[in-house]
Amino acid sequence: MQKPLLTFLIAGFQHERFVREAVEAAFAQTYSPLEIILSDDCSQDGTFELMRQAAAAYRGPHHIVLNRNPIRRSLGGHLNQLMGMSTGEFIVIAAADDVSAPERTSAIYEAWNCGGRKATSIHSAYVQIDENGREIANAFPERAKHQSDVPPSPSDFVRTLRPTVFGCTHAFSKKLFDVFGNVPEDLIHEDDVLGLRSLLAGSITFIDRPLVRYRIHGNNVYAAQKQCDTRENLSQLAAQEAKDRRNIHNRKIMYVAFLSDLVKAQRLSLIADEEFKAASLEALQRRRYFQWIEEYLESGFVSKLRKLNHLRHERLEPGDYRILLVRLLPVQSRLRVRLALNYVARMRRYAMSALRLLGQLRIGARPLREQENWGGVPRVFVGRFARSK
Repeated sequence: MQKPLLTFLIAGFQHERFVREAVEAAFAQTYSPLEIILSDDCSQDGTFELMRQAAAAYRGPHHIVLNRNPIRRSLGGHLNQLMGMSTGEFIVIAAADDVSAPERTSAIYEAWNCGGRKATSIHSAYVQIDENGREIANAFPERAKHQSDVPPSPSDFVRTLRPTVFGCTHAFSKKLFDVFGNVPEDLIHEDDVLGLRSLLAGSITFIDRPLVRYRIHGNNVYAAQKQCDTRENLSQLAAQEAKDRRNIHNRKIMYVAFLSDLVKAQRLSLIADEEFKAASLEALQRRRYFQWIEEYLESGFVSKLRKLNHLRHERLEPGDYRILLVRLLPVQSRLRVRLALNYVARMRRYAMSALRLLGQLRIGARPLREQENWGGVPRVFVGRFARSK
């Protein structure tokens, strides 16, 4: 029986340093027939040019499609565009900074085929590497513990986001887009949204062996801070603040997508009425939760106090409560307090280093007669012992 056409997608943005290795891994896939789409989301570096050069030089069996977006679409919009371009029955997706094993697509096909082609999401274990390709410890060890052969209900998934679908290893049926349509253009958490779609319209399969080398890079700004002036530190802290706000917004968009897909699933009789009520109520509450946090971050002091009290009755998690409590202060005031605390901590480290150095200098400057041995024991200790007697 002839195998179906599958699609291998490489989505890149500002990945000039890593894209060549990712493309070579795609070209080395052992599965056939395979369509490979190399797509750049309007990078300002050489990402697309390296994709173009690799596609021009390729002489293998796979069908290569090259795409460059004239304007940036972000993750959700880029994914929607790629779904319109792909022709395979099952989609294997890879970031342009990760490296897929040659057998990745074949292993995904075997898992899909052996399960009667019922799975609509398939993902695998992975190995983490640093920017130089060296293996490193897993930065998300808890995520790998939540895999189970028993599928959760949609409401359980909405509440817990378990089982975790590893986005860096994800492959999925194009049916998920045929049934539910496009994802929100500004969606970032596409792995969770497609995971819920799979529970509604199919199933999730996990391959318990690493098929992807997932690269961690560019995320250690605070861990590796160098000495810099006040303006640079404030700029870094402000950037982290903006990142936190984006994360809150991205979570809200994810629950908006959950609600939309649940409504479509009910309309298509893919979910029982009671389960729909439970799952949609959970999604609505979580969307409202992140909406309140988003509004809180944009509010003044008095309004923040009112919203914080409201959020405590909305199942505000302890960690979130501490974060919001700190953010009662205006942004600039808070950033300057954090900068001052960082400065005090740095001065304390300098003082401790200076004290250690002075101690070493004092030992080195002792008179020679105090450092002479007397019967195998330093004379200074013998003198102290005698005085104590």
